[in-house]
Amino acid sequence: MPRNRSCSVKLTETVVRTVDPRFLSFTIDTSLVIGGRWWGDSKGLREGLSKDTVPPLDLQSPLLARRAGALAPALLRVGGTEADRLHYGFDRGAPRSTGDGPFVLRKTLWKNLCALAQDNGLDLLFTLAAGPETRNAWGDWDPRDAIRLMDYTHRKGLRVVAWELGNEVNAYPFLYGWGRRVSGVTYAQEFAKFAALVRQHHPGALAVGPSSAVWPWIGEPHPLIPALCRSPSAADLGVLSFHYYPQQSSRGRIAVRRAQEKTLLKARVLDGASRWIRRALKHRDAGLGRHARLWITETGHALYGGQPGLSGTWLSVPWWLDQLCLMAHDGVDVVFRQSLVGGDYGLLDETTFEPLPDYHVSFLWKKLLGTRVYARPRVKGSRRVRAWQMGGTDGGRWLVLINLGTKRSANVSWGREAGRCLILEPATGPRYKLVRLNGALVDDRLEDRWGTKGVEKRYGLSRPVPGEGLRALTLPPLGCAFVEIP
Repeated sequence: MPRNRSCSVKLTETVVRTVDPRFLSFTIDTSLVIGGRWWGDSKGLREGLSKDTVPPLDLQSPLLARRAGALAPALLRVGGTEADRLHYGFDRGAPRSTGDGPFVLRKTLWKNLCALAQDNGLDLLFTLAAGPETRNAWGDWDPRDAIRLMDYTHRKGLRVVAWELGNEVNAYPFLYGWGRRVSGVTYAQEFAKFAALVRQHHPGALAVGPSSAVWPWIGEPHPLIPALCRSPSAADLGVLSFHYYPQQSSRGRIAVRRAQEKTLLKARVLDGASRWIRRALKHRDAGLGRHARLWITETGHALYGGQPGLSGTWLSVPWWLDQLCLMAHDGVDVVFRQSLVGGDYGLLDETTFEPLPDYHVSFLWKKLLGTRVYARPRVKGSRRVRAWQMGGTDGGRWLVLINLGTKRSANVSWGREAGRCLILEPATGPRYKLVRLNGALVDDRLEDRWGTKGVEKRYGLSRPVPGEGLRALTLPPLGCAFVEIP
């Protein structure tokens, strides 16, 4: 047996920022909402989408509602590649289905989507179409369809807190050809028009953009963020948004970092997101000042639907927990996980809605951690252990620990008595979906009966008697821990 690593964590008392109470948020892709092309067994893409299709998601499923509501408060973003092809059929002048799919959002479906959010403590962010089908012969965005949707939504009292103009508009040259390119200057002009329409037709909602695709190593191809931030329309920008995936799955042809088992277990790869967050904030601060928030409106374990055999397993957990902490620390106000359900990167199984490992971690984040972000604690003695500090939902704070080692446990100390301690680890191996919490197999009782004595007894979550709290723990290989620091 390999010898355990030993390390110590120097705790910090300094709060560096606060995040939105909805910091951990999630998406449901437009493709799943309308029943379009979505990630299946096929490899290869057409206009950035899988060649496979799926039926519409059952938005009225009580189980889906219960799982989504367990992660409240949160924002629910409905967007994705097919968002840019969607029409809104709310009056006689609206277009009918076109192309090779059912790309018309009807009233009943829209009401069901709004109800899923409103009835379960979620705030809806909707991505409005800005793709080629919404543009005239000169390439200018035609807002009439968007106005129909906003007017109807406002008139019926449906709750949408934010509208986003287009999905990865900077990727249009790669999806639709160079002739469909939208320049940064053009997007900034269109955003000014869009923001004015939001104020007029849905007062009080936020205007969000440009949801640019930002890639590891190369950043934002065909940049929109710099032009938007320095344009006169920047004053109308409520939220600056971009997408970031740390690697790409085998489904897509274009890749700069293919998904592999150990890629996201490297500290330098995990820290890579910081570079693009800092760059986005630099553009924001130079052009806008600090009034605009920064949202990452899509992130997931791997682009192109996640990597089969990796993204829906325990191997995603160390990455997901670490990135939540890193992004909170580095200046992101809200992170949207792609996705709540669907593909290999969903938090829930696409067919059964049963929780996958990242869902359990997300649930614990919501229940334990609050909005205060502390300075990053220093780890001495091991480069494989990552440590972060967040405020608690009920006061105090939590130390978050992650062991990136695949074979060796880590003995971690922090120099003072702790309260509750939650240690998560893979139950049967890192490529499987079962999770143990404090030695007990996690099942639905964790989410559905949180706070009951039965759950506390099963998982050992009761507060310790003063004087008997832990000062150190053994973190198993690829294990994660939440340690309460009074």
